Amino acid sequence: MQGYWVRPMSASSPDSSQDLATLLAENAALRERNELLTAVIRHCPAVIFVKDTEGRLRVCNRTYERLAGAEPGGLLGKTDHDIFGPEAGEQNRRNDLAVCESGAPQEVEELIPQPDGVHVYLSVKFPIYDARGRLYGLGGIATDISERRRAEEERNALQQQIIAVQRSVLDELSTPIVPIADNVIALPLIGTIDRERGRAIMQALLDGVAEHRARAAILDVTGVRSIDAQVAAGLLQSVRAARLLGTRVLVTGIRPEVAQAMVGLDADWRGVEIFATMREAVAGVLGRGPARG
Repeated sequence: MQGYWVRPMSASSPDSSQDLATLLAENAALRERNELLTAVIRHCPAVIFVKDTEGRLRVCNRTYERLAGAEPGGLLGKTDHDIFGPEAGEQNRRNDLAVCESGAPQEVEELIPQPDGVHVYLSVKFPIYDARGRLYGLGGIATDISERRRAEEERNALQQQIIAVQRSVLDELSTPIVPIADNVIALPLIGTIDRERGRAIMQALLDGVAEHRARAAILDVTGVRSIDAQVAAGLLQSVRAARLLGTRVLVTGIRPEVAQAMVGLDADWRGVEIFATMREAVAGVLGRGPARG
């Protein structure tokens, strides 16, 4: 039997020492990166999580556990349905599947129940693939934006209140009631009249009639830029509404071009007292001039 001499590799061989040193350095760097990543996940104030394709939690930080009222490690293996109930669970699962199917990160808002009520979370979710390129699941970072949302809602509500006050002031300015004699009021109109302002005009006229117990009201349209069918119908409606209250309504300031345009409109002005000027209308109301219709 022929034997062979094998030279054992010395532990002090330059090649083996270098390989061992490289391996130890790589392990130390890997351990350092792992510790750093663990520290980031642990101390991040935002919610951080990783789920598999079935929606089970594989990684989550302490922030996630605190909002769910769980002990460290107590959520691993559970789904959102287990943790937050069917409604939030379905919502989150639907969003997760959309991310996995699209293969791209997505930003979504999710409503999450907590002991003090429902919170709004802004979640950035992204697919995670293994070393072979196969879908492992998804990761996510979620931030509680409930306070921001409440502040936005309060700011929007305040803005709407300001707009409403401004609109009220503008309505008063655009539909001013001017008492010109005992139980006689005038409503001078300027600018453009749309449907909304038409309703404001009628309301201002009726309010003015009631407040001043007006027996006559003069509607002056000298400053109205144009009158179309919609405006004409609105003015007629205002006139008829005031007349139902027993108030005599006079319309003044219809310029020739406006009168010509009104001829072709489908509006019945019969029975409406029309005067060229405010002076003539005042004289007619006070009995110093003939009524016209």
